Amino acid sequence: MRLNIKQMVTSLLMLGLWFGLTDSGAALATNDKQKSRIETALAAAPKATWITQGQGRHELYVFFDPNCTYCPLLYKNLQPLIVPYGLQLRWIPVAMLDATSLGKAAAIMQAKDPKAALDYNEAHYNTGSYAGSIAEDIPTGGTEARLRANEALLNQVGIPVVPTMLFHAKSGEAMVIQGALSPIALRKVLDRVR
Repeated sequence: MRLNIKQMVTSLLMLGLWFGLTDSGAALATNDKQKSRIETALAAAPKATWITQGQGRHELYVFFDPNCTYCPLLYKNLQPLIVPYGLQLRWIPVAMLDATSLGKAAAIMQAKDPKAALDYNEAHYNTGSYAGSIAEDIPTGGTEARLRANEALLNQVGIPVVPTMLFHAKSGEAMVIQGALSPIALRKVLDRVR
């Protein structure tokens, strides 16, 4: 199996983050500066541009890039958990991994049905070319500005990697999870969502 540079960097970041996970799968901020960054990002997340999935009362913000290798896995693993966990997923598109990311993110955001466009991209991810399968679109100025604002929000977390999940824990603490988790680890994390 051959990995390109983008995949190797993403894998190394995820490996580093994985070793920082607690037994529940949640990455805990280890200092006040990290906690502050996560709290600031989570407080700003409602102002981001997102695609809503689910009607639950537990809000989970998920940053994704249409060309992200691990995002389709997280997307797939979250689907059967939306109703049982009462989730409202807020998929926040960014365009940072590839030259085609901007056009693909624009295609999702500018679609008549952005949720259907997101579903299509994640369900038909091209593992051979490591790319989302939605056709690129030319972003409007407004779409590009919203994508850049979403990316700036992701940068506030500290390590801009996709997928990244932000949520409030039942304790009230702002939490961040980066990378795709196994279904079991994902359930443990979701048990903590407020």
